[in-house]
Amino acid sequence: MEVGIDIKIQEADVDDVDEIINLYRAVYGKKYPISYGNDPELLKRSIEAKDSHMCLVARDVMNRIIGGVLIIEIDAFNKIGKMLGLVVHPTYRRHKIGNSLVEYVSEFFLVKDQRLNSLYATTRTLTVGPQMIFVKNNYLPLGIFPNAHRLTQYESLTMFAKFREGILEKRIPEKRVSTKLIPLFNILKDLVPKIKIPNPSLELVPGTEASEEEWEFEIIRAPNYVLRKFYERFPDPSDRFFPFHIPNMIIADKKGRIEIFAYFSKRDGYCTLIKSTRPITELNGRLSSLYMLLDDIGVSYLEVLVNVKHMPLIDTLLNGQFLPSAIYPAMREVNNNFEDYIVMSRTMEPLNFRGMAVIASFKPFIDQYVDAWKKGNLDTIEVIYGP
Repeated sequence: MEVGIDIKIQEADVDDVDEIINLYRAVYGKKYPISYGNDPELLKRSIEAKDSHMCLVARDVMNRIIGGVLIIEIDAFNKIGKMLGLVVHPTYRRHKIGNSLVEYVSEFFLVKDQRLNSLYATTRTLTVGPQMIFVKNNYLPLGIFPNAHRLTQYESLTMFAKFREGILEKRIPEKRVSTKLIPLFNILKDLVPKIKIPNPSLELVPGTEASEEEWEFEIIRAPNYVLRKFYERFPDPSDRFFPFHIPNMIIADKKGRIEIFAYFSKRDGYCTLIKSTRPITELNGRLSSLYMLLDDIGVSYLEVLVNVKHMPLIDTLLNGQFLPSAIYPAMREVNNNFEDYIVMSRTMEPLNFRGMAVIASFKPFIDQYVDAWKKGNLDTIEVIYGP
């Protein structure tokens, strides 16, 4: 694919590794949280792994300079792709290279190749430029990740996704979901008027009774060991759905009652809870010691991906001060249907949206998040007047 006169988009080869790393460092410095930008060996393996990755470069053929990069992680089993690491050399920013890279990937995977049902990406919010690239390519805004990454400061991210033609139309939504998720579904309905959304559940959700007993936890951080244990515990690929996150840490109850497999990036304080050996609902009312331990090792943001039909788990997370922050309709194909997922997040730092720049489509997601935060943190304050 040609861009302008002298720039071509093509797949990178291993000889490009050093130049790509230098481009990331020139634009973002050494604090870039994505490993592809600071780990040459990982980048080389990704370029060679054609089944699980595509690494694209926008090359100035005449001057032999890489003007832009975009990396795509491919989960062929779950039919999802993730775009990340989009970077453009300052000299080439007027050539619309970022837009051309995203356009190329969207056309390739969602029209020509058709291995994937959807592609998604997250963008920083220092400026609206990256968001506008995805808007121009008809990506759907799906939510925010407040305080998700710690760079020079805590930054919130936005999430976009685009679906192969017909996917959203084929989706059959759950009949009823937790009432706390309805605001996100209503935002989705405003963005896609034809989409079907569930009704709020009017029934009490059965779950584990909250307990005053605190479980004590310890951390195992040995990536190779953790990954081996993860595959031993969950050999069925369909039983470990969390695309593009591989556990590198185990959070274990000291009495051996539960093990939670998680991914943790110490570089920026980002942590996702991927899978547990017993239902997380058993921790209802017993999460304080877990939060304290994670805070001690530098976790500043927690994230869980949940199927919207799992209402007891959603209630447990809500009780633990997690909040719904993003929605991904038709994320997973199961028995010829497409199931919706919700992102539940918990920031361990004071909520701060100062300096955040977003397009108008994300304002409702911010408003619903702030409203949910106020109800969970301010409206529960007990005030006593008088003696």
